[in-house]
Amino acid sequence: MLSGDFFDLQSFTCDDCEVARQNCTAIVTLNVNHPIYNGHFPDNPVVPGVCQIQMVKELAEKAVNQPLNLKESDNVKFLLMISPVQNPYLEINLIIQHVTEKLISVTASIASGASLFLKFKGKFEFAD
Repeated sequence: MLSGDFFDLQSFTCDDCEVARQNCTAIVTLNVNHPIYNGHFPDNPVVPGVCQIQMVKELAEKAVNQPLNLKESDNVKFLLMISPVQNPYLEINLIIQHVTEKLISVTASIASGASLFLKFKGKFEFAD
């Protein structure tokens, strides 16, 4: 779990425009002093891609109020590197659609201002 250590959740809102679909927005603050940056990379810290996907997963879990497992990632595009020094505040947008009783589709993006860092589309299943 990265929330509370790697990043802090400043705000989180979801509008339930339909039962089967949610639009959620999170504002997070990155912890620039997190030990992961000692190895990724000491003089030029960059948020690892796996951490970006984990943040999307944790926020999707918060939206559906259940633990999730990543089942497949249809499309993942890392467009720009995220420097926690230059971009400590991130906006993460999610569109969550229920596919079946146990499966959701998540389309997400991570941005800061005009900079778009990640575009993600994948499926998560509810953990047993």
